[in-house]
Amino acid sequence: MHTKSPRIVILSLLLVLCASCTALAAPLTSNTATMPMSYSTGAHGANATPAGKSPTTGLDWSGAYRPVFVQISNDPNARPHWNMSEADIVYEAIYWGPTYTRYSAVYSDNHPDYVGSIRSARVFHCQLREEWDCPMVFWGGQGWNDKPPDVVNIKTFFKTQNVPKEFQFSGTDADSGKVPVNDVFGRDRSANRDILHAAIANLQYLAESKWPANSDGSPYVPKSHAFSFSNTPTRGQDTAIEVRIPYDTKDHFPSYTFNAASRQYERWYNGQEQYDGKSGKRIVASNVIVQYCKLEFFGNNASRPIVLTTNGGIMDAFIDGQHIRGSWVRNTLADRTIFLDVNGNELTFLPGKTFIQIVPEYQKGMAYVSADGAVHDFNMGTDIQAPQLDELGDLSDMEKMG
Repeated sequence: MHTKSPRIVILSLLLVLCASCTALAAPLTSNTATMPMSYSTGAHGANATPAGKSPTTGLDWSGAYRPVFVQISNDPNARPHWNMSEADIVYEAIYWGPTYTRYSAVYSDNHPDYVGSIRSARVFHCQLREEWDCPMVFWGGQGWNDKPPDVVNIKTFFKTQNVPKEFQFSGTDADSGKVPVNDVFGRDRSANRDILHAAIANLQYLAESKWPANSDGSPYVPKSHAFSFSNTPTRGQDTAIEVRIPYDTKDHFPSYTFNAASRQYERWYNGQEQYDGKSGKRIVASNVIVQYCKLEFFGNNASRPIVLTTNGGIMDAFIDGQHIRGSWVRNTLADRTIFLDVNGNELTFLPGKTFIQIVPEYQKGMAYVSADGAVHDFNMGTDIQAPQLDELGDLSDMEKMG
C-alpha cells in the first residue's frame, strides 16, 4: 500500500501559492497559520454563463434562474432520500456532535413537486444560503420557536441579515397553524417510515407560485452564482477512481467510485450503492469537493455546531477521475465560495451535478484510490485537535430539534 504524506502535499501547495502571487499580482488574504494564502473573490469576479447552459450544472438548460436552498435529513430512518438526485448542488456537513450530518441541496435546473425528507436548519446552513441569495426551505431550526430568542438563533440571523420573510419557508409554521397549510409543505403519511421523517416540499409550486417579488411586482432575480464548466475540466496531480470520506464508519460514511464511461462519480453510503427513493435514479456527481472548515460548538454543546464557511482553507477536488489539491476562499457571507487549484486559478468543473463534502479541519481517515490501485490518505496535513464537547447530549433531543 502506497501512502503519500499529506504534509509534503501541503508544503508544496503553500510554496506554489506564495510563488504565484507575485507573478499574478492578485490580492491575497492570509487566514491562519495552518491555512494557505488564497486569492480574494475580487480577483475572480462572476463567471459568465453561455447561452442555453445552466449556471449551476453547465448542462443544456433554459428558463428563469430560480435556485432554492433545501434542508434534507440524513437520519438513517429518512433514507432513501426523495428526489435528491434532481438537486444541482448538494452539501453534506455535520449538524450535531462530532459525526451526524445533514444535507443542504440547491435546486435550480429542476424544481420537483416532491422533495424530502425536509428537516431543520442551523445557523451555518443559513450562512451558506447567503451566497445563493435565494429562498430557503426547512422545517424549523435552531431557536426557531424560542421565546425570547436565544443567542444562537436562525430567526435572529435572518433579521440581522435583512432576509425577507418571503425567502423563509418553514414547514413548522404550517404545522403549528401560524400560516395555512399550503401546497409548499406536506407529510407523506403513506410513506413506509415514521411521520417525523416524511416531511416533503413542493418546489415546483414554490418556484411558480410563491417566488419572491421585487417592490414593483417583478420576480426577484438572485445574484449570479455561476461555476465555470467545460468538457475539458481542470486536471489534477493524480488519478482518483475511488474516494472515501468517513464522518464515522457506521451511519455517516459517503464514498464515491468513478465510472469512466459516464465520467461521473457514483455515490455510495455506508458501503451500499445510493439510489433516489422517489425516482430510483443512481446518485451521481460529476464533481466532488472536500472542503475543510473550522468546526466549533457553541458552549461546547453538541446541538450547536458552528461551521466557519468564510475566509478560506484547504480543499480536495475529484473531477473526471482526477484528484486536485487546492484551496477555497469566501471573504464574506455575501460572496460565493471559490475553489482554486495550486496556481490560484478557479477550478473548471465538468458539466453535471456537484457534491460538496464539508469536513472539519481535524477530519482523519479519508482516502482515495488511484488508477494503479494505490491507496492515498488525504487530510488537512496538520495536527488539529477536535473540539471537546461537554457531552453528546440525548439523541432524542436531536429528534425533537429536527
